[in-house]
Amino acid sequence: MSLTIFFFEPCKKSFLSLFHIKLKAFTKDFLEEYDIPTAKYKNFTDANEAIAYVESLDIDGGDRQVVKASGLAAGKGVLLPTTKAETIDAVKEIMSDRAFGDAGDTCVVESFMTGPEASCLAFCDGKTAVLMPAAQDHKRALDNDEGLNTGGMGAYAPAPCVTPDLQKEIEAMCIKTVQKMAERGTPYVGVLYAGMM
Repeated sequence: MSLTIFFFEPCKKSFLSLFHIKLKAFTKDFLEEYDIPTAKYKNFTDANEAIAYVESLDIDGGDRQVVKASGLAAGKGVLLPTTKAETIDAVKEIMSDRAFGDAGDTCVVESFMTGPEASCLAFCDGKTAVLMPAAQDHKRALDNDEGLNTGGMGAYAPAPCVTPDLQKEIEAMCIKTVQKMAERGTPYVGVLYAGMM
């Protein structure tokens, strides 16, 4: 008796473009370059420059930011400060204290968004994408989402916040992403993750 297992994975070139470059920073720059919707952001490799940027914002007046370690941080590298002082501390935690190791070599500071979140996964063949039903998970610990980011605990699908029209819009973004990756010479074959809000 023999068993055959079929699988697919990104080719080496597209894998390296996504994973040897700092993930979140690369993604934000890619989305901006190709006019794919994303929150306003800035990437930093220098903690002092990141802190100076944070100092220039009116965070306490409503321009709240999210601070992210750009690399892989086991789902824990996104900090949700609420004040300017906490935002500066978040930058220091990621970049100076190296709380997430090399994942924090590059830091992304982006506008805080509110609303329901959905995780969208699309099968990609290097030319196009087909979106699976959106899922939702519970990100923050404690009642009223007052705790730390957990990286997700418990999930359900389909996500009721993703209407059929929104599903089509998200799929179009995924298709555009795959097409632009191919145009860059890094066709992506695999599963594309799109975190939506």
